[in-house]
Amino acid sequence: MVIELALAGMMQCFIAHKKIVEDDINCFYQCTDTTKEFASTLKEYSCPKVLHVERKPLPFKERDKKANKWTQEQMDKINKPQ
Repeated sequence: MVIELALAGMMQCFIAHKKIVEDDINCFYQCTDTTKEFASTLKEYSCPKVLHVERKPLPFKERDKKANKWTQEQMDKINKPQ
């Protein structure tokens, strides 16, 4: 399965945090190449545990293992209701 996703250019991102904001759930993901992804859905649904992103992973030299976690400040900026 992982080999099929790699051949198709899909990268896996795993759920890191989820937060309910008004009528939505904000889902925060950490990807295998140290990048972060964000998705939002209605409260009636849940965040998928694994998100498949259609893009190439970062090259190894550009990966940042220290800064790959979501910070509270980053999540608060996204979670502000409009």
